[in-house]
Amino acid sequence: LEKLVEKLQSTAECGKLRIRKGFIVCPVCKQPTNQAVRPDTSAQNLQLWCRNCKAVHVVNIDLGQCYVISRCQ
Repeated sequence: LEKLVEKLQSTAECGKLRIRKGFIVCPVCKQPTNQAVRPDTSAQNLQLWCRNCKAVHVVNIDLGQCYVISRCQ
């Protein structure tokens, strides 16, 4: 599992995600996803799926701040 995470991190650009009206905004289509985020939300290696463009991203959330680790195919 650690090797998979390292591979994903090395092949993709890490970056901060935007939040609009409490929901994570997809970095591909710029539309809100169904994933709500509160200021106290924390998650590691969460799969984020966009219902609009069908993109899947692995994200980390720490105290309401969202960071994309990689884009899955």
